[in-house]
Amino acid sequence: MLSPETRRRLRVFLSYKRAVASLAALALLFGASLLAEWITNSRPVVAKMGDRILFPAYVNYNWEDMGKEGAGVVDYREIRDELAWALWPLLEWDPFESDDALDQYLSKPEGKHLMGTDTAGRDVFARLLYGTRISFFFALAVWLVTYSVGTLLGMLQGAFGGKVDLLGQRVVEIFSSIPEFYLLLMLITMLSPNVFVLIVLSSIFGWVSISQFMRAEALRNRGLVYCEAARSLGATPKRVLFKHILPNSLIPLVTFSPFAIVGGVSALAALDLLGFGVPPPTPSWGELLEQARRNYQVAWWLAAYPSLFLFLTVVCFNLVGEALRGAFDPRS
Repeated sequence: MLSPETRRRLRVFLSYKRAVASLAALALLFGASLLAEWITNSRPVVAKMGDRILFPAYVNYNWEDMGKEGAGVVDYREIRDELAWALWPLLEWDPFESDDALDQYLSKPEGKHLMGTDTAGRDVFARLLYGTRISFFFALAVWLVTYSVGTLLGMLQGAFGGKVDLLGQRVVEIFSSIPEFYLLLMLITMLSPNVFVLIVLSSIFGWVSISQFMRAEALRNRGLVYCEAARSLGATPKRVLFKHILPNSLIPLVTFSPFAIVGGVSALAALDLLGFGVPPPTPSWGELLEQARRNYQVAWWLAAYPSLFLFLTVVCFNLVGEALRGAFDPRS
């Protein structure tokens, strides 16, 4: 059963029709990226060859696995007639495949390529869809790490105070004074960038702001009646922190989360645009925008479609964040 306060917050959130529509759009976009292999791919999702059931969209088989001689990547279009049956995706292009049938690789949108092709003849829609998955996973991972670390450190500072709070505040001041973006670029140039490395490096400084809000919540809640009552009944500091203070300090976490996630999406696009993001040929929104920068006079679609994806994502997350902030406002 939901508490009256939770029902009130849910009712207020649902009253923001734009936020509900934005949340549905984000869920649709993220769901489509998770099912990208079913939507656009050059290999069947599942197929039967002889007595074997294959999953080419998810497993890289070689020619020996097919009982044939040869080397290199298996072209399932060539052996289509040898498959007993196959479930193919809706569209035939994967994000790494170049269309050699084009007169020129940089091709405008048409029937075969809904959003055109990039400078390597790869389908823009496929690269956008697979890039959406990477962008969302990156943003969600950075949000989870930074908010977990920031919440823990902020709660410890606010709940225990004294030397713990004093030391924690000095650490926060040190991290706050560092030009994080320039340091991040320097660290990326020293390492071999991949999604995992980018998540770790982006999380080094991301916890600072949320830790301050959680510290303030813990400072406010630790002196309230229910915490004092718990201590008088013999509750340990750990129990008071995680059973009483933390559950009543979640408003900053909930209200700032949409803005933190969309910040991660924008950050990855910016890093890719500057050439410090995921390594090629990994599909990403920023990499397409970088191609658009170099070919803006002849390939408008390279700028239009990635910008549209990024713009709609930012707007939708901001609308959801606005509704959450209103739902948790006691004056609503």
